[in-house]
Amino acid sequence: MLLSVVLFLLGVLYGVAAFVEIGIFYEGNPKTRMMIKWMGKRNYKILLIIMSVVFIGLGFWLRP
Repeated sequence: MLLSVVLFLLGVLYGVAAFVEIGIFYEGNPKTRMMIKWMGKRNYKILLIIMSVVFIGLGFWLRP
């Protein structure tokens, strides 16, 4: 049960980060800066949305 809650919250966090530019998900992390430079900001936001959907789906799937 705890894993499903953690995955759901992580998915929600990624979803919020895709639409609101939270510092750690964009410019606060050197790895993220490299990914944005390599992929582009639009594709990075699409990646965040996909990860959000996957984690929320896993959270619902693993609930008791």
